Amino acid sequence: MQEERPGGDPETGIRNGIENGTRNGAGNGSQEVRPKMGSHAVLALRFPPFPVPGEADEPVMAPHDSVRARQVVEELGTVEEVLEQLPDRLIADFRDPEVRADLDLVAIGCWGNAVHITDPALGGDFLTYAMTEEVRRQRARHPEARIVGSIEMDYGNSFLEDVVVLPGGVEVYAAGWDCDDEWDFAGDPEEVLRAIGIGREAAAEAGFDLDEDPCDRVWSDLGILALWGLPGGLGVGPGAGGRRVSVFRVRRTSSAASEMEEAWFGD
Repeated sequence: MQEERPGGDPETGIRNGIENGTRNGAGNGSQEVRPKMGSHAVLALRFPPFPVPGEADEPVMAPHDSVRARQVVEELGTVEEVLEQLPDRLIADFRDPEVRADLDLVAIGCWGNAVHITDPALGGDFLTYAMTEEVRRQRARHPEARIVGSIEMDYGNSFLEDVVVLPGGVEVYAAGWDCDDEWDFAGDPEEVLRAIGIGREAAAEAGFDLDEDPCDRVWSDLGILALWGLPGGLGVGPGAGGRRVSVFRVRRTSSAASEMEEAWFGD
């Protein structure tokens, strides 16, 4: 599925000022990003045991594990080095990027058998490939996990990209602009719902309606169902129960810095 996305691998280039602008002067670090507030990129993994529809999701009620979070951030393909570990905070208090300095920050939540990664380096549109590559890396590292990537970048019109990868090879990919009826799709969402044990009607009530045209579906809700099960149960959703995350200031790889410049400051 991921191999079907148009284009090639990310271009490797020199660091383009994301790191230096943030660390070496408030002038560059305070430069406003082009996407509007609310733009974000999230990658999440859920390890067995998976949630049972309609039952309490107790494994993810475990407290945040900051030691494991450090291990997760150090393994990301977008990160060359962790420069600083900042105090843990509520996930709701980790803001979406507003200025260049925010792009050096990565938030990691590790709650029992769930890992939640908020990393602006994974954001972009059809011209960038960071999420595609990171999903591929995580799939190779953790074939037993459910993996969900979700991007929303608001440039006036919003680019949306969602990918769901399940153990055993069931996958779905959807990406496009909210102003355009021509999206890229791969995989069968009904197969995903069957694999996670959720029927069409229950999925529609939760926000993912297969009766809608594909470009009108809320594809991010399919990912939420794969990760957290049906709404209403104990522990559903990354923000439930006042969950906390660890926040890291990082140095980017050269390829990540190049793609971030395109995604967050390009014309």
